[in-house]
Amino acid sequence: MAVGDADVLIVGGGPTGLLTACELLRRGVRVRIVDRAQEPTGVPKALSLWPRVRDILTDLGVGDEVQHTSVPVRAFRYFSDRRPVASLTFTEELAARQLPQYETERILTERLHALGGKIERGVRLLCLDDVDFSGRIEPGGTVTAVLEHEDGGGVERFTVPFVVGADGAGSAVRGQLGIGFEGSTYEMAFALIDTYIEGHLPPDEISYYQTTNGTLVVVPQPQGVFRFLSVMPDGGEMSREAMQQIIDTRGPHGVRITEPVWETVFRVHARRATDFRRGRVFLAGDAAHVHSPAGGQGMNNGLQDAQNLSWKLAAVLQGRSPLALLDSYGTERAEATRRIVRDTDLHTRALTARTARRAAVRDTAFRLLDRSGAAAALYAPVMAGRRLAYTPERATQQPSDRRCRVRNRLPGAVGPGSVFPRALALALGTAGPDADPAAWTLVLRPPAGDALWAPRAERALTAGRPGLRVLAPLPKVLADHGICTTPGYHLIRPDGHIAAHGHLADLDRLEAELALGITGEGDG
Repeated sequence: MAVGDADVLIVGGGPTGLLTACELLRRGVRVRIVDRAQEPTGVPKALSLWPRVRDILTDLGVGDEVQHTSVPVRAFRYFSDRRPVASLTFTEELAARQLPQYETERILTERLHALGGKIERGVRLLCLDDVDFSGRIEPGGTVTAVLEHEDGGGVERFTVPFVVGADGAGSAVRGQLGIGFEGSTYEMAFALIDTYIEGHLPPDEISYYQTTNGTLVVVPQPQGVFRFLSVMPDGGEMSREAMQQIIDTRGPHGVRITEPVWETVFRVHARRATDFRRGRVFLAGDAAHVHSPAGGQGMNNGLQDAQNLSWKLAAVLQGRSPLALLDSYGTERAEATRRIVRDTDLHTRALTARTARRAAVRDTAFRLLDRSGAAAALYAPVMAGRRLAYTPERATQQPSDRRCRVRNRLPGAVGPGSVFPRALALALGTAGPDADPAAWTLVLRPPAGDALWAPRAERALTAGRPGLRVLAPLPKVLADHGICTTPGYHLIRPDGHIAAHGHLADLDRLEAELALGITGEGDG
């Protein structure tokens, strides 16, 4: 491939790299994606796809395939010494679906091909040249990647405006950038076996069997396969027989391993890159963060990196937004990652309590969360990705009315940084496979009795901003979805997050946000 045939080089052909490529291609950006592996992964690895990520996949046009191929998880069940302790039941709106990673990659690869892209396999990154380590992104700059072709194609130098490192926890891109990978490694090792079974297990529940000797987690997969994941015994080795003994002594009665399809032993890390960007090079997915598999958030976090970065790169490359927009990628995704690492660490430490006292405290807390309904009301939406919000950076993103600011801090409130409610976005046409993936949307709430306010505001605000569409839904429609119904506005980004919210007295704040150029002509 000659220099200039792509605008973005993606290193890594896993789920994060594939989604990044697809999101860029569907926005008209030229992409090259390389992976050092000769073949795609053939093992299940990550399984859970939570609702927020399924929204992203639906917008990409693969939601039906994911739904058809996966199986739902409608509940988490917690046991202590085989006695039921608590349960967390998910509504259809909040339930995860389980799909082996190789199937997720297959679906994304097929979509990549349909969009005109392909993965170049057996291509290894040797080094990166011309990286601006100052952190700035200067107009017209480029990065050069030195790539080695393992099939005898030799070594090439490939120059592009931007590079995305989605090449896993041992990221060569991160190493080239000299970015730290801070965090810790859990002391215990974990063993995993995916297998067919004899006996009965709920096909739509994840079960946690907790003892002071270790926790056994049982996870359903499509086609009758179940994952058994356990803390390794001290000084022990894992085998099919050892896992069967753990099931017999700690886990569900009457269940036997019959035909393993994958097994591995691993250690769990909780690490995050100290920076998500150096100049025109970005990190995403496991290259930027790794954490406990508790709650099945890892792949979801990487796929949300891909969405966040892709629309911003496309907007900058196509001259619709200024280069400064790219600064928000690291800020926002690092914030989201910190929360996930914290939550999964708490979950992991609770499940691996090794003393009777800590186990008793954990069981009491789980019972309280279950009986009070707090887990279903507070924890389930967080796991589903429905509470994902980025902290506003500017005063102009929020209303001047402090009462609304207080409201926006309540759990489940929809305010600046939050994802605009999915059902309402679909009804308004701002989300879904047919929605414009590059469009910004201004949702106006006119004052009562003033039919001319919205048209006047639309004319004034959209002048010179062809990428900004304006909608004025009925007040009751907004109220039904938890949106502030005070006359005013919500400015929605292409990824569905609310960029700014204000009331009638805050139109000067909206003008200030629009003047940043993010919705109009940028500087490339």
